[in-house]
Amino acid sequence: MKNITDGKLQIIYKLNKPYGIRDSTGYLLFFSSVSKFTGQEERYRSEIEHQFKLADFLLKSLKEAKDEQV
Repeated sequence: MKNITDGKLQIIYKLNKPYGIRDSTGYLLFFSSVSKFTGQEERYRSEIEHQFKLADFLLKSLKEAKDEQV
């Protein structure tokens, strides 16, 4: 069975927010952009925090799946 990913997995950040997850072959997924509007700072911070947690979880899960295939 071919590996799920090839090479080093990493989270890419743009403007201090998760942008995507990639390996040596390119991007595996992208995160949606979060818009910031006046009076919605709490919502914005919450959504960004959720993206960081999701990015960490997905990266960990992909690495575990890759290790299981070896």
